[in-house]
Amino acid sequence: MTRNRALALLPAPAAGPVQLPWSTVREQLSLGGETLRERGRVVILGPWGSGRTTLLQALAEQVRADGAVARTLWVTPRSGDRALPFSAVTQLLAALPPQETAALAGGQRAAVEGLLRRTGRPLPCPDPIAVRLALTALLRVERAGPVLLAVDGCQWLDEASADTFGHVLQALPPHLLKAVVTERSAGTGTGPAARTLCGDHVARLRMAPLTVEDVAGLLVRHGLSGRWAAHVHRHCGGHPLLVQAMADAIVEHPPRSQPPLPPPGRVQELAAMWLATLPADSRRTLATMALAEAPTARLLRRSGCPEVDAHLEEACEAGIVTNGPRGEVAFVAGALRDAAHRAGNRSTRLAAHRALAASAEDPVHAVRHELLALDAPDAEPARRGQEAAQWARDGGARALAAELLLLAVESTPVELREERLRRLTTSAGDAAAAGRGDLALRAADALAAARADAKDQVTALLAVVDAGGQAMVEMDEVLARARDLAGQDPALLGAVELRIAIRHNVCHGRPHLARLAAQRAALLARRGADPHLEAVALTMRARMERITGHPAASRTLARALASGVAAESVGIRHSPQYLAVRHAVFDDRLDRARTDLMHLLPVAERTGDAEDLEEVLRSLAEVDARAGDCGRALGWGARAMEVCVRAGLSLGPAWYTTALTEAAGGGFHRAAEQARLGALVSREEHDLVFTSRNLLVLGTVQLVTGDVARAVETLTEVARLEGDQEVHDLTMLRWQPEVIEALASAARPDEARHLLERLRAAADDRVLATGLGGAVARSEAVCRAALGATDEAVELLEGAAAHFRALNLPVEEGRTYLTQGRVERGRRRHAAARTLWQRATLVFESAGAHPWTAMTTELLQRLEGTCARTDTPAGLTEAEHHVAAMVAAGASNQDVARRLFLSVKTVEATLSRVYRKLDIRSRTQLTTALQPMV
Repeated sequence: MTRNRALALLPAPAAGPVQLPWSTVREQLSLGGETLRERGRVVILGPWGSGRTTLLQALAEQVRADGAVARTLWVTPRSGDRALPFSAVTQLLAALPPQETAALAGGQRAAVEGLLRRTGRPLPCPDPIAVRLALTALLRVERAGPVLLAVDGCQWLDEASADTFGHVLQALPPHLLKAVVTERSAGTGTGPAARTLCGDHVARLRMAPLTVEDVAGLLVRHGLSGRWAAHVHRHCGGHPLLVQAMADAIVEHPPRSQPPLPPPGRVQELAAMWLATLPADSRRTLATMALAEAPTARLLRRSGCPEVDAHLEEACEAGIVTNGPRGEVAFVAGALRDAAHRAGNRSTRLAAHRALAASAEDPVHAVRHELLALDAPDAEPARRGQEAAQWARDGGARALAAELLLLAVESTPVELREERLRRLTTSAGDAAAAGRGDLALRAADALAAARADAKDQVTALLAVVDAGGQAMVEMDEVLARARDLAGQDPALLGAVELRIAIRHNVCHGRPHLARLAAQRAALLARRGADPHLEAVALTMRARMERITGHPAASRTLARALASGVAAESVGIRHSPQYLAVRHAVFDDRLDRARTDLMHLLPVAERTGDAEDLEEVLRSLAEVDARAGDCGRALGWGARAMEVCVRAGLSLGPAWYTTALTEAAGGGFHRAAEQARLGALVSREEHDLVFTSRNLLVLGTVQLVTGDVARAVETLTEVARLEGDQEVHDLTMLRWQPEVIEALASAARPDEARHLLERLRAAADDRVLATGLGGAVARSEAVCRAALGATDEAVELLEGAAAHFRALNLPVEEGRTYLTQGRVERGRRRHAAARTLWQRATLVFESAGAHPWTAMTTELLQRLEGTCARTDTPAGLTEAEHHVAAMVAAGASNQDVARRLFLSVKTVEATLSRVYRKLDIRSRTQLTTALQPMV
């Protein structure tokens, strides 16, 4: 994808003199400006290089441009200033016009002129009281507006200046003197220097690390690949200065690996500079910590770091390490760990590894340190390394298992060739499961160098392919090598054909070719007597048959399930059991899908296959978003993203899931942002499947939020991509109703009607029995309403809502009420519209669908011409009060559900909220609470 096309998917950066292209800082800038105008004092806190100065400059420029201040006075102390009394005060006084200081009273004027060396005999020790009074008087002078005092780096203020500024800020009210102060601090409270100036209760802005989304945007604006975002974020910890330096380094020296290895030079230098903000003895403790796989304070103390608690506290305050809930500690960035690791020489590192091996409570970690401390090959430690790798694998730590086996290989004497090759092959499989393409490639290269047999080399090469995730378009050379090495071995050829099938589907959108390749793989697996491979190949074939609408899809999946192969033995995402779950999702059998997924989740967690775990979490997020448990869906989506970033997996699928859950229960703006990025990186990886999925979420958000023109453009692109991929199963990606609704809303009824007719002709009873049937009816209703047939539209919408309610798809049900309310408002039936939007609000609130609730609330407010009602009990929404009033009048939950066309579950959830808000427990108490209102 070209750079311009990538940029078109990203939201424009904030306008203004200082551009802050990452979302968290833009939010802080908005909050800081509002707080400064209202309260007059703001402190900006953050670790070294976190962007405090950038935010301070942007904030000062913003309030000046807004007219909130007439003048800004800058104080920028440096580390050496702390030993110079009144040095910061002198810097401020020197910035004031001489005529202002000349107007001071005698003693005050003398103190100021002494500090500024304007007299022949400078005062050796200025009177602090006189300096305070002088500065207060100077800053109290009436001007066109208040003065902004900007102190950048108050941790370097000398004590006399800090006391003086603190006195002045207490003496002068915010309408005369405003202040923004920055301090280097990553702690939870106000920094000690800022507290001296502004007190304990000042408003604080904390510089948060860049998100993965921010990093992706920054990379794209540099003309780089957004799909490297997780790798860059992990290495730099989201630290703005390190991220910028890494992006610059990649631009200057284009990488030869995917993703790019951490470039030398500036990133290493900056990480070392950050570490250098700590004392030398603290850095020595961190050098030992950098060698540990899972460091804790206890481990470091036992390994020869007696002052570890104080040192870690300093490092936490500097933002270099974080403390976990169980005592574990970790560097916030891989670059910091690398810098701490490089701080010592080889002899000190070997000594530290020996100490860690003797102190580690986990035998797996003890063996790892033992291997790292070896100076020469030794068969016995190598054997223990292989044993420790098995323990790590059993515990789900597949990346650690891969590393242990590679270390064991380095320690295995060269004459033990078979052991070396076996360990390398197993290491490649562990690396693939962990998504660690770098480790898999190391194993594959070592096997090739050792001239291992074809089976071992092919196995390792396919592990490299599997570790690459969705980015299979770059694996042509690897697959070609694997096919050549496979020769005439049917099982090896079948394994290669299976990856070719996946590549045909993901990268080229050719499911018919993928089906043929999967069919060949299954036949070869049978010839090679490999039942596991045969089951996976049949599963892949069934997946392609479902996509293309082939009648054999169910039979093929049944054959794969009948093999009896356990899901964990072939990888959950490749297993027939998981495909059966996906089919249940497509058919809206959500309870069944959730039950099966909850059985697969602990298996995925136990095996440690990162991509399997991400797949299960993403499916759980999709199921709960559809089924109306939006809060839980957001949690699943966040966990999936964490797994993705930690393992370095492809970001496109994870961003699709977070976009989907944000659109259901988070916020439409964030959903659009996630979907844009997901589409961007999926295009870069030539992943057609998730390009269209991300664009569908983006187009749907654009449609429901009223950006109809862009929705048509985005959704038309989805239609083109799905057509190019030969997708015929209508239930998998339900884009057609969205396109129809967008076209009808954009006054293009003929195109909408033509697509609707094609959709109706293609949809059989099985398809219409799913939620797609309700979506089709809703889109047809929008078409009818656009043509003026509103009675027909309302009838269709009532049927669609009932259809969604029967399938327990509450967000879709509520969206249908929202649409029906708009139709009623369009024909000036405001009472009917109000009832429908209240009904939608209840459904959305019960589902935790916050962006939809906000939308219906706004529609109701606009309909009423007011921002709030005054005739409902405090805390209740109109919709909640409506249900409560009916119950208080004697209606049962079933009566309310029937009269309001809601599910009983929605009514029960609404009453629970009412009881909680009114602090009551019974219907009798409800009647009393509502007595003035009913």
